[in-house]
Order: sequence, then C-alpha cells, then structure tokens
Amino acid sequence: MRALAWWRAAVALAIAVPALWGLTAAAPDAPVADVVWFDHAQGRLEPDGSASIEGVVDLARRWDFEFPGQGGHAVYRITLPPQTGSEPMALLFSRVGNQVLVQVNGNTVQRFGVLGEEPHDAAKSAVMVAVPAALLHVDKPNELRVEVTVQALRLGGLSVLGYGPHSRIAALYDEHYFWRHSALVGYTVTRIGMGLFALLLWWRQRDAFYACFGLATLLGAVRTVERLLPEIPVPWPHLGVLVAACYAVHIALSCRFMLMALGPVSSRMNRLINIVIALELLLTLLAYELSQKWLLTLAIAIATPLGLMTFGAILREAVRRRSRTAWVLAATVALAVAAGVYDFLHLRGDAAGGLRATLSQHALFVFMLVMAVLIAERYNRSVANFRALSTELGQRVNERERQLRDAFDSLRAQQHEQSIANERQRIMRELHDGVGSQLVGLLNMVARPGADPAVLTQQVQQALDEMRMAVDALQPAHDDLVTVLATLRYRLQPRLQAAGIEVVWDVAELPALRQLAPHEVLQIQRILLEAFTNVLKHSHAAQVTVQARCNSAADPVVRLRISDNGVGLGAGAMNAPQPGHGIVNMQARAASIGALLRVEPNADGGTCVGLEWQVRPAGAATGS
Repeated sequence: MRALAWWRAAVALAIAVPALWGLTAAAPDAPVADVVWFDHAQGRLEPDGSASIEGVVDLARRWDFEFPGQGGHAVYRITLPPQTGSEPMALLFSRVGNQVLVQVNGNTVQRFGVLGEEPHDAAKSAVMVAVPAALLHVDKPNELRVEVTVQALRLGGLSVLGYGPHSRIAALYDEHYFWRHSALVGYTVTRIGMGLFALLLWWRQRDAFYACFGLATLLGAVRTVERLLPEIPVPWPHLGVLVAACYAVHIALSCRFMLMALGPVSSRMNRLINIVIALELLLTLLAYELSQKWLLTLAIAIATPLGLMTFGAILREAVRRRSRTAWVLAATVALAVAAGVYDFLHLRGDAAGGLRATLSQHALFVFMLVMAVLIAERYNRSVANFRALSTELGQRVNERERQLRDAFDSLRAQQHEQSIANERQRIMRELHDGVGSQLVGLLNMVARPGADPAVLTQQVQQALDEMRMAVDALQPAHDDLVTVLATLRYRLQPRLQAAGIEVVWDVAELPALRQLAPHEVLQIQRILLEAFTNVLKHSHAAQVTVQARCNSAADPVVRLRISDNGVGLGAGAMNAPQPGHGIVNMQARAASIGALLRVEPNADGGTCVGLEWQVRPAGAATGS
C-alpha cells in the first residue's frame, strides 16, 4: 500500500507540475498595463565571415536561426517613449547575449560580461535592467542602444524585450525568475543528491541498476548547472561540447535505466543504445568543431527516436504483463518525450522569441522523481531479500549447529567408549607384562628346588611394586606431578631405608600442568622405580637424592634427577654396544611420553639418572 501511495504521488506530480507551468509560463507574454513590448529594432548585424546587415531587425527571429554556426557583433537601437512620471523604469530582456552593453541616451546602465570575452553568457535566462528616471527625457523620446557579441552555436543576439515601470517589470521578472532559475536550482540540487546516493548504493551493492541511474542523473545535472551559472571558466566551444555530450549520454542512459527497471535488457537494445551514444558524441564534437548547427540539431534529434523506442518497449511490457510499474513508466516517458518534442519544435526548430521557457526541465525533473521511486523500491526489495536471506541463513546455521552438536555428542560417546576399551586393554597389558611376568618368574623359582628365600622375597616385592604402580596410575593425579612423586616416595622409601640408604627429597613447588594421562603417570613411575631398583641392586650407595625442578618459560620443562653416592657406572657403560635391559627399557618409556632420559656419572661419584620432559601449563591450548 505504501508503494502504491508513492506511485500515486509521482503520477499526480507528473500531471500537476507541467499544468502549473503551463498556467504561469505564458503570463509574461500576455498584455500587461503600462508595459510596452518591442519585437522590432533598428540594428546593424555583423556576422563573422559574412557581410554586415543594417536595417529593421525582427527580434522574434533569433541570431542562431538567422546565422547558424556563426558568431559576430551587433548593435540594436530602439526608441523608448518619453518619461511620464518620477518612477524608475526597467527593461526586461527575454534573452540577450552573449556579452552585453546596455546604454540609454548615451549613458551605460548595465554590462553583462566584457564584449568579446567568451566565459560570460548572459543569454541563459531573462535579465532585467533598471533605468533611473534621471536618465530619461520627459519631453522627447529616449534612445536605447544594446551592443552584443555572440559566439558560434551559442544562443545570442537580442530577442523580444519589454519596457515599463520598475515595479511592473520586476513582478514579471520575479515570476519568470522562479521558473527559469529558482526552480532550476531546486531541480539541480535534487538531481545531484539523487545521483550521488544512487552511486553510493552501487558502491555498496555493485548493482548496475544504481550505477546507470546515478550516472544518468549526474550527467543531466551538468546541463542544468551550466544554465544556472552565467560565467564558467571553460573556453567556448569546449564548454558547449561538454554540456551537449553530457546531455546526450544522459538521455541514452535514462532509456537504458527504464528498460532495466522492467527486467534484463536485451543485447540488441544495449548495442542500439551504445550506437546512439557514440553517434551523439560524434555529431556533437563535429558540430562545434565545424560550427555547423544542423549537426547539433541532428545529434539532439537522435535522442527522440530512442525515447520513442523505449516508450514502445515499456508500453508493450505494460500491456503484456499489466504491470503497474510499466504503466507508470510509460506515462512518465510519454510526458518527457512530449516535452522534448515540444521544445525541439518551438525553441530550436522555430524562430519564435519571447519569455518562453523549456518544458523539458520540468518534465525531466518529474521523470527523475519517478526514477528515484524505482530506486527506492529496488533498494527496499534488496533489503527485504537480504533480511529473508539472513533469516534463512540463520535457520540453516542453527540446523547445522544442531547437527554438529548431535554428531559431536555421538563422537564424544564413541571416543568415551573407545577410551574405556583402550584403558581396559592397557590395564590388561600392564597386568600381563608387569605383575603377570613377575608372578610367572616367581612361580618358576618356587618350582625349582633349593630356591633362595631372599631372591623369592625380592621377586615378590617387585610383583607388589608393579601392582601398586598400576593402581596408583589409575588414581586421579590430574595435573599434580608432585602428588605422583609423593605417592612413589610413600611406596619406596621404607624399602630404601630398610636397605640402609638415606633418601633426600628435594622437590620444589611445581606449577599446575596439563592433565596427566594414566599411561604417562605409569611410565614416570616405572622409570623412577627402575632407577631406584638399580640403586638397591648395584650402587652400594648410602644416600640417594631426588630432585624436581621446572623452569618458567612459555613451554616449561620439568627436570627430574635421581643421583646416588655409590660405586657409579663402569667406564663406557652407556656406550656399550648392548647396554642393560633396564636402561633400554627406561629410554623406551621416556620416548613414549616425549621425554629425554640421561644416565651419566654423578659429579661427586655415583650415578645420576635425569629425565627432561617438556609439558604445557594447565589451560594452555593444545596444538595438533
């Protein structure tokens, strides 16, 4: 409903603006009390490259119509009636230019630019010139002298002018000024704003629909800006080429935009529009380069068939699909084309003068408003589509997250079951390889006659140690390595003290480490148990020292050292081709948890077993 209201407002505006213009635009040409209109003058016309003409000049016949493609110089003389009162008088020139000098009774009353200097152009709109009462004769007629210089292919010369009391002329001028200047300022600002906004939409969404409208609108604004400013620092005819080219491309891009509003534009129509643009640019350049007015007229005339073809395509679409958008576009194009044909016939092809303004500027502004509504609707549809897409994407993401959570829960359950099975297998393997092998060895010893009780006791003790370590490995040590060492101390210190070996525990406070897996705890315990067993069996030591340290680096390294003051290692024991099975097993266990084992002579005699193990602090991210 809101979109329909917009369309109704646009159609109403399309009808109201030209109607209002029609009621007011003709007012200056109607008879006004105390205002005298002059349509003839005594003149001397000096067109460039031709003989001068002197005599009565019909001011309704424009300079560019009489001398197409020619500049020149002209002096017009008009006899004004005697002054009848004290009120100041004024002149209203429907058009005069391009550079103008106005004199009354030999006194200069107004200058527009400097004669012969191209940047200034006074012929872009009607101008008013105040005439002080002190300069006018009351007892005889007054002489008006208007001297102008004209550039080729530029609307110049002198057209119909009015003379009367300043208040009456000012009222006519203000009315004309509103439609030819104030309204044009509003149109221009609005066009520039809409064009820049459309290009901003294109920059964000990269939709050619917005780019086409933005370029068409800004190029059309170039022409209106040129008409608003009487002086532009661009030499003539380069300024004329620029303005005419921008206007030609504006018309072609507007046709393309309207077709894009209905759907994809066919490649044939795109090629035709490109050809029209190329022809218009070529004819415009040649017209100003060769000073041939008919080429410029032809360049402008090419846009009319293109507009009619666009109108036909839109009308067929409206009838075929009964599209409200197509019908509104058809009405808007009909208005713009009718205004363009009217201006072409009455202002360019006709020789009429006067204060007649162009219809195209009003019709094209209405056209721009309707196109802006199309842009707004296109943007609203895009936003709605983005929101729908975002909602659908959110639903898909939620569904995918649910599926991933279900898959993760299933995988976690499978991993839990697998970890339980792996732990069972590990416990069975440890019992078989550890306690089982010790019991088998004990059984073999018991079966042999004359078994040494001390050896049997030692074998039983080792079996018990294996059993206790397997149980300790299952305890929740988590990230507390100190607890693991304390448990091992509790298990082994009585045996060491019974053997007469003093135990020195030098375990510093260790930081919280990542959770220790049961197999890691077991491997550490077995390495340390093997070291203590070697001390009991081979070292003949009186003291053993246990040290534990951890550095404060980002990736901390835990260092465990077990050193004794016994007999030490024999020379070359570590470099022997076949070292003892105990040391080989210790190295294999260290490698399985990523640790480094060193067995080396102690500095003060005896043997030192060192274990270096790089670990991560608790809470650190695990790498793959």
